[in-house]
Amino acid sequence: MRKIDRVYREILNRFYAKGERFFNQKQLSQTCRISLGTINPFINKLETFGAIERKPQGFRLIDPKRALISWAVTRDLAKDITYATFVPTSHIELETKLPRGSILTAYSGFRARIGSVPGEYNQVFVYADEEEMRRAFKPTMRERKNLVVLQPDEHLKRLSSDGVAPLVQIYVDLWQLGKPASRFVEELEKELSPAPTRALGEVAKALRIK
Repeated sequence: MRKIDRVYREILNRFYAKGERFFNQKQLSQTCRISLGTINPFINKLETFGAIERKPQGFRLIDPKRALISWAVTRDLAKDITYATFVPTSHIELETKLPRGSILTAYSGFRARIGSVPGEYNQVFVYADEEEMRRAFKPTMRERKNLVVLQPDEHLKRLSSDGVAPLVQIYVDLWQLGKPASRFVEELEKELSPAPTRALGEVAKALRIK
């Protein structure tokens, strides 16, 4: 995963989960373990398309949805795939068989966070150690793959909970899957667009009780 993805994740997770809008470049550099030389051009980019407003001690996020879409568009999920195979079981059973430390995302992450799904799915996307997953689930010659393993990073591990990625990460990963995931993306967007300051925990709760 690109280093700059950590910055997107940190900013957007803090906004949607905690309602934070003000950020400091030095603090982001330390939290995401990225140099200021990498962060500053990124902040310039966010300012150029109107997602943030510069302040004397940092910057203010003024259009979180614009920043979220920017991340979704530039995220390259395919580059993070380290392993894929077919496991002869249902996706729900497969999710329960994942090694400890695995982090669900995309469809499985949505179901784990929300409690239900707006459509069917037949692939499990998970951030996990490649070698451990190869040992647990052997390679297969079958063309169809229902288990897709992505390379995790320490920042993602810190922000994940109960074996599930942050909802902002789930959103951008679903967005990258295109049409098959469109109903999942739309379900999240309906809740995030009208009230962008609502915490993601509240969004998940609202979706769960529908």
